[in-house]
Amino acid sequence: MTIIWSSEARKALRSIRKFIAQDSEVYAAQIVARIVERVERAANSPGQGHPVHEYPEATLKEVHESPYRIIYAFTDEKLRVVTIVHFKQQLSQIGLTRR
Repeated sequence: MTIIWSSEARKALRSIRKFIAQDSEVYAAQIVARIVERVERAANSPGQGHPVHEYPEATLKEVHESPYRIIYAFTDEKLRVVTIVHFKQQLSQIGLTRR
């Protein structure tokens, strides 16, 4: 399955790395690697993700790599990472619109 990172997801991943790197470059790299690995695992079984409770009618799913929620959509051939948010963030705070 092909993985496509949206511009929002790439921006979120860069922001996560930058924020954590203020305290530890090593830990920042580890967190980013764990998130990327979790996305790759999701691509192997995309239907196993949880429905996104803020958008139950949408075709979005989410998986967790604590303390982050990885929001994605998928078809038979592609998994599109929509965004990554901290558990404490509301999706409405990042401007994710209903589909």
